[in-house]
Amino acid sequence: MKKIILLGMMIMTLPLYSQKNENKMSGGDWDKIIQLLTSEKWDDAEKTSLKFLNKFDKNDDSSSEPAILRYMYLSCVAAKVGEKIYSKEEGEKKAKKLIGKHIITPPREFNEKRIFNGFKLTEDKKSFWSCSSNNTMTIIRIFETYEMRDSNDTKNTFLLENKKIRLGATIKEVRSEGQTMPRLHITFENAFFWED
Repeated sequence: MKKIILLGMMIMTLPLYSQKNENKMSGGDWDKIIQLLTSEKWDDAEKTSLKFLNKFDKNDDSSSEPAILRYMYLSCVAAKVGEKIYSKEEGEKKAKKLIGKHIITPPREFNEKRIFNGFKLTEDKKSFWSCSSNNTMTIIRIFETYEMRDSNDTKNTFLLENKKIRLGATIKEVRSEGQTMPRLHITFENAFFWED
């Protein structure tokens, strides 16, 4: 299921931004990183996503590929914090290097009752929120808060219920939380969504 979601993430967002750059990622490259992520091989997935991300100029967001890779990289770092491979401080330091950069999420279901690996509104109904976990939903990796570019996006979300959506956003803030269950909490700004 996650493989399909991640593959859909790659395919659906490639034309999102103008394509002044040729694609620097082959289908085989995407297959490799998706396989590492779905099998939760975090060390290899982190190294591979960073290797692919370094193919792009750090200031060039003319294609969606770096934004997708950044989200994949953040997921790896957060997973290693959640699994206590990285200290909270080490994970936070790695993730903070991406503040101000754009990301694109994989497609996830919007559902107000969902707890893990989907989108819902925050309690104040002003932002979108997600809690990402491992495949077995026993380890929380990351809390994500998405401050929407258009405040109207948080109205009438009942129309999104049980639909797959994706978010694009800019990384605003990174912090670490939790003692027994360490995790990252990332706040994104200028977020927007589209149905997948």
